[in-house]
Amino acid sequence: MRILLLSASMIAVSSSALGQTCEHYWEFSSTTDQVGGLVTTQVGSPVLGVNATYGEAFPGAGPSLNNLVNGTAGGGGHLEASLSSGGPLAMDFGQDSFSFSYWAWDDFAGDGDARGVRVFDNLLNTEEGIQLGTNLANDWNFRVDDDQGAVHIYNVTFQYQAPRDQWYHVVGVVERAPGGGGTTTLYVDGAMVMAIPFVDTQTGGAMAGNVAPTQDLLIGAINGGSSAGGAQSQGLDDLAFYRGALSAADASGLASGALRPLDFGGPVQRYCSPAVPNSTGAPGTVDALGSLQAAANALTLEASSLPANAFGFFLTSQSQGQIAQPGGSQGVLCLGGGIGRYVGPGQIKNSGAGGVFQLALDLTQTPTPTGLVTVVAGDTWNFTAWHRDAVGGSVTSNFTDAVSITFQ
Repeated sequence: MRILLLSASMIAVSSSALGQTCEHYWEFSSTTDQVGGLVTTQVGSPVLGVNATYGEAFPGAGPSLNNLVNGTAGGGGHLEASLSSGGPLAMDFGQDSFSFSYWAWDDFAGDGDARGVRVFDNLLNTEEGIQLGTNLANDWNFRVDDDQGAVHIYNVTFQYQAPRDQWYHVVGVVERAPGGGGTTTLYVDGAMVMAIPFVDTQTGGAMAGNVAPTQDLLIGAINGGSSAGGAQSQGLDDLAFYRGALSAADASGLASGALRPLDFGGPVQRYCSPAVPNSTGAPGTVDALGSLQAAANALTLEASSLPANAFGFFLTSQSQGQIAQPGGSQGVLCLGGGIGRYVGPGQIKNSGAGGVFQLALDLTQTPTPTGLVTVVAGDTWNFTAWHRDAVGGSVTSNFTDAVSITFQ
């Protein structure tokens, strides 16, 4: 999703993201659920980092987005997310449509095991929940159990051979119809590969019940963790769950990198995007990495797609705006009201050869025109980055797009 600049006074989300909200997102540089804040722990020894053989899932998106949980040969471990920690039961989709997306690598060359990637599982035995694992060369098994008893099971084998020894992107969509039924659609690398009616695969009857988990969410494992690694090696990256049905355009955008899970509603909203292109020909981008929990104080801002070796800093405000070419800049300042600048000791950054800089925020020291304040749960803050640039030999400046974050 890109956020469209409609006028000087109105900012709106593009139609590709209307009606879908990302509720949980793991990018695997840590165990953090960046959106839902689920407490997630390591079981065994999964690898959280970029694999030397697999490399980046999507290099164009920047290295900070592309880490993985890797089930190594013989079972390296998995992650487990608590779905009932500190509030209502998470991943309770009820009778709503829902979707998921992720990058995967089936390391067939490394282990010769055709069972493929274990992705997620929050159902206990034959009880309610969802499960996805590729078990055989042509067996892409997706299961949904509703709360109407064991006779209501959607257990479908998509006859599709998952790519091996390469990163590939998957979007799964369960689009439910009122009163039961609907369609499950599978997209691989942005293209639809098949759609199957969402009905009970044993009886052909309607799947009309509620869908909610009956165990904590396993990531990189199915069946109680017994298939966490098995004999296969695998990579898993950028796993996200959404309430609502992603569209074909959404699936294509997520696979190409034009969209990210964080672009779909939730407590993080990208806006003013794309920014005015800088001297590289690309628009600068700002991203928020880490925890959205204000009390955790563990959020990092990243500005990317910048000119090399350019100085810059981040800005913040609780108001959005749209000020074109402020102070002779080439770009648009997407903040309004009282604007704070991160220009304290060590906060002015240089983009280096890669055109990227980061700043780990101290949420107890957030700058405003009248002094430093503390971010608390429920606050919404907007962030962008300013940077030096040169156009036609003349020194100028530009801005990235912006993100709006509602802290939890």
